[in-house]
Amino acid sequence: MSSTNVLSMTESDSFLDKKSTSTDSSDEEKRETWDSPRTFVLVLLGYAVGLGNVWRFPYLCYTYGGGAFLIPYFFFVVVAGIPMFFLEIALGQFTKLSAIEVWKIAPCMKGIGYGCALVNGFCGIYYITVLAWSCLYLFHSVMPGDLPWTTCDNWWNTPNCTSGLISAGANLSAAMEVAVNSTATPMTPLAAVTSSIVSNRAAMPAAEFWKHYVLRQSSGLDEVGSFENWPMILAFLVSWIFIYFCVFKGVASSGKIVYISATAPYLMLLVLFIRGMTLPGAFKGIAYLFRPDFQKLAMSETWVNAGSQIFYTYGICFTVLFAFGSYNPKNNNCYKQAIALVFSGSATSLFSSFVIFSILGHLSHTQGIKMEDVADQGPGLAFFVYPVGLSLLPAPKVWSFLFFATLVLVGVDTQFSGVEAIISVLIDVWPGLIKGRKYGREILAAVVCLVLFIIGLPLLSQGGIYIFQLYNTYAASGISLLWLAMFESIAIGWVYGVDRFYDDIESMLGFRPHVYFKICYKYLIPGLTFGIFVFFCINNKPLVVDDYVYPWWANGIGWSMSLVSMCCVPIGFIYHLATNNWQLQRGGSLEELRDMEKKYASPEMVISTIDKQSALEAGSNIELSKMVSSEGLPMKMD
Repeated sequence: MSSTNVLSMTESDSFLDKKSTSTDSSDEEKRETWDSPRTFVLVLLGYAVGLGNVWRFPYLCYTYGGGAFLIPYFFFVVVAGIPMFFLEIALGQFTKLSAIEVWKIAPCMKGIGYGCALVNGFCGIYYITVLAWSCLYLFHSVMPGDLPWTTCDNWWNTPNCTSGLISAGANLSAAMEVAVNSTATPMTPLAAVTSSIVSNRAAMPAAEFWKHYVLRQSSGLDEVGSFENWPMILAFLVSWIFIYFCVFKGVASSGKIVYISATAPYLMLLVLFIRGMTLPGAFKGIAYLFRPDFQKLAMSETWVNAGSQIFYTYGICFTVLFAFGSYNPKNNNCYKQAIALVFSGSATSLFSSFVIFSILGHLSHTQGIKMEDVADQGPGLAFFVYPVGLSLLPAPKVWSFLFFATLVLVGVDTQFSGVEAIISVLIDVWPGLIKGRKYGREILAAVVCLVLFIIGLPLLSQGGIYIFQLYNTYAASGISLLWLAMFESIAIGWVYGVDRFYDDIESMLGFRPHVYFKICYKYLIPGLTFGIFVFFCINNKPLVVDDYVYPWWANGIGWSMSLVSMCCVPIGFIYHLATNNWQLQRGGSLEELRDMEKKYASPEMVISTIDKQSALEAGSNIELSKMVSSEGLPMKMD
C-alpha cells in the first residue's frame, strides 16, 4: 500500500480521522467556512451580546458593590474570559471539529465535549422562551391603541389593578395625589407615594400584563396548570420558525442574518442611550448603579457571581465557540479577534447598563420611588420594570418598539448560535446524517428545531416561569460552567500539554500566544474555577424567585440537571481507561508529525497520535493507516 495514499487528507478533513485510503478526495465533504473574517466577528459579537447583558449584569453590578463589582469582574475577564474564549475558538479553528470530536487531542477528556453539548442543549430548550416573550411584547408595541401594560381595562386585569399610579405621561404630582388619597394612615406626600407604589407593585398594569397575560403564572411548581396560553404558543412557534431559517443552510444563511441582527441592537441601544441620558433623574440611576461599596468585595458571593457571569456572557463551555471557530480558515487571526471580542462584550455590558439605569433613574425620579424599590433582577427587569419606565416617555410606543426589537435581535443571535452548534456536533459525531443525502442539512436542522420545540413546551404552561428559573439557575449557568471550564483548562494545560498547544497555534498563525496564557491554562484558571466552585457549593441556598421558595424536590431536580453535564467528565475519563486497557492515552501535536508530513507529502493540518520513533525502533509492522488513530496510544510518562 502506498504511504502517500494512506496519508492523503485535506485541511477541511476532520482532524485525526482516517478519511480514506485513496488520494481522490473529490467525494469528501469539505467543512463550511465563513465568507469573510468580518462575518465571523459579527456572529460572535452577536452571540456574546445577549440578554444577560441587559438584565443580569446590571443587577449583579448594583447588588454586589456597584463600581466595586467591576474589580472582580474585570479580574476574571483578564484571567479567565480572554484565555478561555481564545482557547475554544483556536481549538475549533485548528481541528476543524466541533466540541465533542475536538477532544481527540486528549481522548480521556472527551467527556468535556459531551458535557458542553448538554449545557448548550439545555440552553437551546429554555432560552428561546425569552425570545418568544420579546416577540409578544414587540407585537403589542405596534398594535393600534394604548400599550396593554399601561391600562387596567383588559380581560386579564384584576379588580386591584391601579393604573392611576403609573401610566403613560404620569408625573410625580399626579402620582402623589393618587397615593395620598389611597393611604389610610397620615403620611407626607413623598412617603405616601413611595409606600403606595411599592405596596401596589403587583397591582400595576405592567405587572398584571406580565403575570396574568404573558405568563398566566400559577402559584408554584406543584401547580403546572394548563397550556392554553395561545399567544405565547404562537410566539414560541414563530420564534422557532425564524431560528430554523437562520440555520437551515448552515453558515451560508446565518452569516447573512448577523449583518442585521448583530449591528441593529447597537444602533437601537445608542438611540435609547441618548434619549435616556436626557431624561430628568437619569444620572440618579447611573450613580446608583456604579456607587462603590468596597465592603462587598469581602463577600464570597461577589467573586462567585463575577466569575460565573464571565462564562455565561461569553458562552464559554457552550460548544458554540468551538463550532464557529471550526468554520474559520486556518490562518485566521483568532488571537486578535478573541481579545477584541471579549472587551467589546464587556463594554456592551457597561453600555447597556447605562441605557437600563438611565430609564430606571427617570422612573425613580418621576414617581418618587427609591432606586432599590425600582431595580429588579432577571426577566422582571426587562419585561416589567423597563416597560413601565418606557411608558412614562413621550411617544411610548416608539420607545417600546425600539427596546423590544433590540431584545428580539439579541435573542435571535444567541439562540441561532446555540442551535447551529448543536447541529455541528451532530454532523461531526454522525456525518452520515447529511452526507450523500439531498437536503440532508435542511432536514437535520428541522428535526433539531422540532425536538427542542416539543421539549420546551412545558415552559409555556402556567408553571413555566418556575421551570424557566430551574434551567436558568442550574442547567445552563453557574456550577456546570465552572466545572467544565476547570477541566477544559486542565485538559490543555496538563493532559494535552500547553506547549504542544502553543506549537499548534504557531503552525496555524505563525506566532505563539503570550506566555501569560500558558500560566492561565496551567495554574490560574484551574485554581480560580475550583475556588469559585467550592464557594458556590458551600454558599448554595434553595432557589427563591420573588416570594416563592422552591421546595427541596425542585432544588433536587435542579441539581440533577447540573450533574447530568458535570458527570460527563468523570464518566468519559473512566470509559476511556476501561476501553484502553486502563492506560492513559492522548493525541499528539503537529510538531511531532512534521518530519512525517515532509516524507509523505501529507497536508498541513494533521496530528500524530503515536510516538513514531518508538514504533519504528520496535520494528512495528502496524500499517501507517492504523497509526493515525482517533484514540491515541499510551502516553509517554518519561
